[in-house]
Amino acid sequence: MTVKRLMLVCVMILCLVPVNVKGDAVMKDFHYEQYEELYFKMIERYPDPENAAFFLYPAAGRALFVVLIFDMEIQNGGLAQFFWNCGESYAKLLPDALRSTGLSDVADLYESFLRDNAITLDIIASFRERAPGFVESYEWYDYDTFDDAYMRIWEETDINQRFIDYSDHHPEIWDTP
Repeated sequence: MTVKRLMLVCVMILCLVPVNVKGDAVMKDFHYEQYEELYFKMIERYPDPENAAFFLYPAAGRALFVVLIFDMEIQNGGLAQFFWNCGESYAKLLPDALRSTGLSDVADLYESFLRDNAITLDIIASFRERAPGFVESYEWYDYDTFDDAYMRIWEETDINQRFIDYSDHHPEIWDTP
């Protein structure tokens, strides 16, 4: 297991109990045990998108993998956490992955944030040019608005169930090379 993957597992363990926009723990009605099982199964089988082998895996699986990592980062520390931990490869793949997995509303929210903040996916460094550190980035970007909107969508639409349904409808995601 690579150090990066091990770090992702550790981060996921830190956020095993999802919270709502008010900061209250929410376990019931969010199918969390199934979500957790799906998440761990995906990170165990799929390589990082920075690895060329990632693109040998089924498209549906690649999309779900990217979206699960995104969701985990949002649950753990918000959009800022996603940008700082995942970087350019994930950021570029995310809009299409969100749409592929039925989360067009989240893709629109993400693209709006990028547009409003003049962040380009071709050069994620545009994000870091203004703010060389995680904490400093909060001076430049309104993450809270994005994070709150995402969590409202997450609660209203049971995104965990969407992930589970998507994996059920795409059994080819387990046909890994």
